[in-house]
Order: sequence, then C-alpha cells, then structure tokens
Amino acid sequence: MRATLMAVAGLAFVVVTISAQANEKPSDAFMKAMRDNADAARVIRVASKEFEESGAGAQDFDPFEKSAATMKASLTTTLTYFQAQKVDGAVALNEKALEHVAALEAGAKERDYRLVLEASTALNETCASCHTAHRVRTEDGAYEIKIR
Repeated sequence: MRATLMAVAGLAFVVVTISAQANEKPSDAFMKAMRDNADAARVIRVASKEFEESGAGAQDFDPFEKSAATMKASLTTTLTYFQAQKVDGAVALNEKALEHVAALEAGAKERDYRLVLEASTALNETCASCHTAHRVRTEDGAYEIKIR
C-alpha cells in the first residue's frame, strides 16, 4: 500500500513538473509585441470595413502601411522569443506571418485592395493558428506560452 502511494505521489510530481515546464509567463517585451499586433489588427479591420462601405470611393491605404510596419517589428520580437525557446512550430508560424505582413505592405504600397484583403485574411488565419497551438489561458484569465 505504501509503495503504491509513493508511486502515485512520484507520478503526480512528474506530471506537475512537466506541466510547469511546458508553459511560461511571457516577457514584457513579448506582451507588448502582442498588444501592438492586436492594435494593428484592429486598425486593419476598421480600414477594411471603411473600404467595403465606400465602394469605389476614396480609399486610404495609410492604415494598412502603418499596421504592416508595426506588425513587422512586433512579429520580429515574437520570432526571436520563439527561436530562443526552440519552439519550431511557433517559429514557422511567425515566419509565415511575416510573409503575410510583407504582402500586406506591398498591396498597400501598390494601392491594391484585393492584395491587402488577401494578405490580411491570411495573416489573421496564421495568427489564430499560432494562438491555438502555442498559448493557453490560465485560471486568472491571463495567458501563458506553451514552450514544450
């Protein structure tokens, strides 16, 4: 009986230790980068809606260019973080997101709303994939990063 109890306690310790090592609180720089990304994504959504409502009217590509510049910097921060943690899946998704940001920036500079829309849609999907795979919500409502 005592041996069984010790085995269960040992197994519980291993599970808790592995779980604790599997997630970590993101750094302040990482959190700022994610907030910057969220703000830029909101700007893109608002500008996209304004495009749809204006039809053939005047279209302002500046919000897309500014958002692309913001996201390029912040995604570079998150990429560096995941490279340091050796989280290959997150690295690949960050690299893909940076490709979509480059396409968003190019579409905005070319004043091609179709390219801007395609890039922003692909970027949103990539961001959502990374969030699903590499972040977990804690009981207090905060997020931790899955690093293993």
